[in-house]
Amino acid sequence: MTGVRDAAWTLRRLDPSQDPGDALTRGIPARVPGTVSGALRDALGEDRVATVLATDGPDTVWEYRTRVTTAGGRHRFMSTGVATVAQLLVADQVVHESHSAFAPWDVIAELPSGPCEIALRILPTASVSVPRKPRARWLSPLVSERSLRWRRTPLIGSIDWPGALPVLGPWGGLRAVPLPSSADDAAPHPSLGLVPRAVRTRVGGDGSGVVTVELAAGAGTTPDLRADTAGSAGAAAELADVGCSADPDVAVARGAAVEHARETVHITVEPPCEVDAQPVTAERVVTASDATSCETFTVDVTVPDPALWWPHGIGEQPLYRVRVRTGQGECTYAVGFRTVCAEPRDRDHHGLALRINDVPVFARGAVWAGADPFEVAADPQRTRDVLERLRAGGSTMIRVPGTACYETEDFHRTCDELGLMVWQDVALGPQDPPDDPEWRAGLRDEVRYLAARLASHPSTVVISGGTEVIQAPVLAGRPAEQWRTDVILRDVPRAVGEAGADVVVVPSSPCSDADLDAAQHAYETGEASGERASSSSVPTVAPTDAADGVSHYFGVGAYGRPLEDAVARGVRFAAEALAFAVPPEPAAVREQFGTDGPLDDGDSADAWRAGVAHDPGAEWTFEDTTAIYVHRLFLDRDSDPDAGLATPGQPASDGAGTGHVERLEYERAALAHVFQRTFAQWRSEESPCQGALVLSALSMAAGPGWGVLDASGRPTAAWYGMRRACAPVAVSFLPAGGDGLPVHVWNDGPTPLTATLRLTVATVHGGCQQPLDIPVTVPAHGETVIRADLADGSFRDLDHAYGFGEREYDGVSAQLVNPSGRVLARDVHLTGGPRRNDAPDPGLDAHWVRTEQGEWSVAVTAFGLARFVALDLPRGAVAEDGYVHVLPGETVHVPVSGALTAEGRAATRVRALGVPSVPVDAESG
Repeated sequence: MTGVRDAAWTLRRLDPSQDPGDALTRGIPARVPGTVSGALRDALGEDRVATVLATDGPDTVWEYRTRVTTAGGRHRFMSTGVATVAQLLVADQVVHESHSAFAPWDVIAELPSGPCEIALRILPTASVSVPRKPRARWLSPLVSERSLRWRRTPLIGSIDWPGALPVLGPWGGLRAVPLPSSADDAAPHPSLGLVPRAVRTRVGGDGSGVVTVELAAGAGTTPDLRADTAGSAGAAAELADVGCSADPDVAVARGAAVEHARETVHITVEPPCEVDAQPVTAERVVTASDATSCETFTVDVTVPDPALWWPHGIGEQPLYRVRVRTGQGECTYAVGFRTVCAEPRDRDHHGLALRINDVPVFARGAVWAGADPFEVAADPQRTRDVLERLRAGGSTMIRVPGTACYETEDFHRTCDELGLMVWQDVALGPQDPPDDPEWRAGLRDEVRYLAARLASHPSTVVISGGTEVIQAPVLAGRPAEQWRTDVILRDVPRAVGEAGADVVVVPSSPCSDADLDAAQHAYETGEASGERASSSSVPTVAPTDAADGVSHYFGVGAYGRPLEDAVARGVRFAAEALAFAVPPEPAAVREQFGTDGPLDDGDSADAWRAGVAHDPGAEWTFEDTTAIYVHRLFLDRDSDPDAGLATPGQPASDGAGTGHVERLEYERAALAHVFQRTFAQWRSEESPCQGALVLSALSMAAGPGWGVLDASGRPTAAWYGMRRACAPVAVSFLPAGGDGLPVHVWNDGPTPLTATLRLTVATVHGGCQQPLDIPVTVPAHGETVIRADLADGSFRDLDHAYGFGEREYDGVSAQLVNPSGRVLARDVHLTGGPRRNDAPDPGLDAHWVRTEQGEWSVAVTAFGLARFVALDLPRGAVAEDGYVHVLPGETVHVPVSGALTAEGRAATRVRALGVPSVPVDAESG
């Protein structure tokens, strides 16, 4: 018997105006789960995707089709979601239609015995009418199509962002399970036919773990497809396997829970191999009378003293295996135990701050843009590669925004394993949510399903009601009574609470403290709380304030403010921050555009500009934003305002950075500096900040997008700067002007860190003073601060902050060295800031080094001060550090990972700002 799991899908475009001989009319191969844009990319190439989708007409239909051979009978078709207006056809008969990209499918259809055609048709979204009134109370400049506020579809394809593509097709996959025959249903003593619908965990007040398994009668309930299945419920599944879960609102079919029917449920919770504990087993006889008001059944299993799941760097990520066996077969799940809560807020403590397992965490990371610009259902390995790269850059949190599609189970499982916390937005963007009973009921169902799906994932710690739902009317100048709606203050938090998800709820980002309190009340009680703003009241706090609630902070970034603004504004938790146009590394630019300087080449200039990060309607781009900081750091008279120079340097020559290649090098250097300094300021215990997420994780098009990773997932200069400030163990200088030059040492780990802080001072005469070793003990989850300017027992004006006489020093390096001599972290501060007028050639020298473990690094030595040193590597190889400063006579080792051939090593070069690159010599010895 050939099922759809093994069958090949074909994607066709059905359009009356299309040439019958066109390849899309004949059909191209497609993946399920997958989307139209992903299939087009795979079949036609990246360059054709946007062009093909732009030619879709008002009558264009995309059709997925396959042929299966089965024994026939009733089958249940299930999906996490299909975007957006879609029909399921069995033997060319429509058996289901959906108008939401996010509604789960649970469809029973009769299949004939033998061969059968299965099709999914994706109809134009506009083919389904929506109400024209009441009109939206305000409009968003991001989304011009007004009807989209009614439609449950990803907004990403309707916003004029580089690389943004519409999400069309079965992103949530499709799967089918044969159902018992009517003869089985009529058995003399029918069982309940229970199948798991959801699994969630919590940690009790006594420290014990509790696994809650929710089951329902299989005759009318979607099984939880997140699980690995075996037995009759799983082995018989014959459609493309995909992670998804049960719809929490699918009712048990009448007759399934027959009086006196019963079933035995066996549950085993197995600890991970690194935990010294025995499995916990439970056996429960469930009867029809045990059904809840929702006609579901729950079984709790207590796990004594479970090993707790922690974010990356703070602790380990133990995952327990839960096996649930009923008469329908066996399902397995991977779960974790942890607690999460928000810090209490009062008159003196504002904004969102998270505690995991009762430990405060500084959450840092990025807004997720997907692992594959063309495919929501990205290849699982690609998803893992991108997430691992973000974690290597110091990220501990990923936010899935409300403008995007929901993510797959592969994404969430990988975040569990990697220790990456997830902030999940409900798919609501900067539009006025309809106050329509039917629409709101549908949204509540969607949110309950989403929250239940994520409840077993310890990585999911925040669920928010969307992106800029509150901010949009604020910035549109609407009166305060229109800033908030019950949809996000009550409906969303209440639905999350009903799903039993142990998370912190946020009504929308950004929002105020009052909004956070109202959402938490609705989550806990299901009721609305707080007084609404009236037409006569005057707000005292705006939901966009940086120090209150949750903010989207772009003071440093889009608004071009100096770096100290990130501290002066009192940012508490920035769910979006630091938006810049970030250029890829030189090798990626050559690969994508065929030249090192695309704007110097007429053939590539238009392609470069198409990828520049921008917002719809703005007369400027984020490349202009990046240029502001290049000028501030390297070209303006006030070289580095945040360093507090008393005597500014001379302005750079007018000809500096005129060629695109040179400008890109200055942009990369500026971004490495800005990202490191800003995150270091936020991470300091002196800062109120408890979270900051960069916009964004990955650029969605070739060229300078928002991503700290380029469109192919490779690190950019922003990633390197962020890594130095955000690694679990990190060192960073934070110049304090006349108050000296503090060195901040951070240790996220669960135990104190004992090490040596080695300070080396470079003078303007071209040499370095004798290093000074300072023993340090950094507390667990803590920070230690050392004044470098006072470290030798006297005062040295290492940053030339007072400006008396000629500058003596050129820079200071700090190395954190463990007792075995291994360098754990390193940073260098350039006296007076990063600019140097007419800097001499530093005399770079570099050679390859291979460790006993077979790992490669490049040893870089400079005879003078070398600024922003980075490697230019071939495709497939990645430098694990970059844009570092090398003091005179110092040797710095830059680790290299990935595919590295002899030819690649020979082609590698070392760059430093303002000087020609040099080759890397072959391995010495």
